[in-house]
Amino acid sequence: MDQRNFDLAAARKLVDDIAADLAALPPDSTRHAQLRAEVEQLKAMLGEPDPHPPALEAGMRSVHAQVGRASNELQSDGVRAGLFLQSIGRMLGLD
Repeated sequence: MDQRNFDLAAARKLVDDIAADLAALPPDSTRHAQLRAEVEQLKAMLGEPDPHPPALEAGMRSVHAQVGRASNELQSDGVRAGLFLQSIGRMLGLD
């Protein structure tokens, strides 16, 4: 990736936003510990006086993949919860 095409300000804002969302999760949540660690590593890299875009790109790709997996996991959990609610409603005669 060419450094002049990498928007450091946008990367910093995005990483800060992701970090804030992760901070809102329960502190004892170990489910996303690796994602938290990678986001903190990206924050440190972005805080350097001369960040290296290739390393940042690799880190951003890794975070992207982890967020994608978390999203799929949440969707699956939501579908499962919906099925449970539907079954409970049927048992209670609410359907």
